[in-house]
Amino acid sequence: MTREEIKNLILRRAYAGAFEDGVDYRFSLEEFAAKNGIERDLIWKIFYELEEYSLIKCELSSGIVEPTTAGLLYCEDNGLADAELVHKQMMIRTKLLVTLYDMRERSHHEDLLDLKDWIRESGISMQDFTNNERFMREIGLIDEDPDGSYYVTSFGKINVLDYKTKVKRVEAFDKLDKLEGITPQQRGHKLEDLIGEILQAERWEVGKRVRAQGQENDIIIHKDLDYFFISCKWEKEPIQPNELELMYARALSRKDVKGSIVVSMSGFTDNCINEIIRKIETCHVLIFGPGDMTAILGGKKTFSGLLQDKYKEVMLHRRILLDGNIRDVKTVPV
Repeated sequence: MTREEIKNLILRRAYAGAFEDGVDYRFSLEEFAAKNGIERDLIWKIFYELEEYSLIKCELSSGIVEPTTAGLLYCEDNGLADAELVHKQMMIRTKLLVTLYDMRERSHHEDLLDLKDWIRESGISMQDFTNNERFMREIGLIDEDPDGSYYVTSFGKINVLDYKTKVKRVEAFDKLDKLEGITPQQRGHKLEDLIGEILQAERWEVGKRVRAQGQENDIIIHKDLDYFFISCKWEKEPIQPNELELMYARALSRKDVKGSIVVSMSGFTDNCINEIIRKIETCHVLIFGPGDMTAILGGKKTFSGLLQDKYKEVMLHRRILLDGNIRDVKTVPV
């Protein structure tokens, strides 16, 4: 194993122990080294590197290692820990944070908070609370009053309000999907409004249904000098190549536009994807499908992050990233 692989192995072990065995989990560094075939001198050198960045700590006399909050957060941010275990802890923290916020709001911040009521209303176990309470305090989501009653910090409130906004967007999207008696164009306009909200929250300048020189663009977005046209479609059938011609024309009509974005809740035909790839040299059309929108609304991805990933695939590899899958001419039948 490389030094980096050994570092990651130590951190994964610490993360799993902290949230499966309990927040006070510890393990012997030298026993860990012997079990994994790592030389004693090497494991200590690697430990000191991790300790320098406060990712782990150790009682030097006994060689007993324990995780730090910084190390646990590093594991989550860098995808080192088991994805299901990380997701579970994030859901626990969200439940605790939102429930605490709601309880304090209902009491107008006057009543003392009963810890058992908070845990019960959150719907989690005492063990899960214990495993995450210190983590939440140390990253600044919650704190305690002088009387020992918990409250949500300013940073925590930002997280709560962001979560509640995302929940409202998911609810609006679900209602939109079930709406009856409206045309595909009307549904597309409502999707534009929802995407506009998402992009504004991600600090894009958004212009909806902008008219210019006889053209009506669904959405025009920009950050500084990066401009994109966006078209939103919610048809019954996947988008065909001819339906993108207008987006090509709009993108080519403005010299400094980085490209066009097409969001289609019915997806795209294979021929449509082929056509986009063939025209990459002259015009960039970036496509978002139903899987992409689900990832965005579910909080797994941001629109901006996905846009950057899609643009990178086009620029570096001449490939299309759609709904989490890489598509190129070889994988798309003509």
